[in-house]
Amino acid sequence: MLLAAITVIIAAQAGVCDPSAVTDQLPALPTTATNAAQTVDQSKSDAIAKFLIAMGGVALSSFVIFLGLTIYNKFFVDKKLFEPNNPDDALNTPKTVEEAVTLYIKRNKLC
Repeated sequence: MLLAAITVIIAAQAGVCDPSAVTDQLPALPTTATNAAQTVDQSKSDAIAKFLIAMGGVALSSFVIFLGLTIYNKFFVDKKLFEPNNPDDALNTPKTVEEAVTLYIKRNKLC
C-alpha cells in the first residue's frame, strides 16, 4: 500500500512518465539572463527534490526489511537450531586418530 502511494507520488512529478513534458518545462532560448538563471535554479531544485524522494524510499524500504527480519527472527526461527557455544566443541586440531573419530562422531551427532 505504501509502495503504491510512493510510486504515485513519484510518477506525478513532471517528466517522469511523459517525455514530452520535459521539453515543455524548459524554453529553447531564454529571453533574458534572469529568466535563464531562474530556469536553472528551478531545474536544480526539482532534481534535488526527486533525489531526496528516492533516498527517502531507499531508507524506508531498508527500515521495513530490517523490521520484517527482526520480527521473523523473534517469532519464527527455532532457538534450538543455534545452541550456545560448548567449550568441548573447540576448533582445536585432534592429536590422535581416536580423538579425530570421537570429534567427528560428536559433531555429526552419530551416536
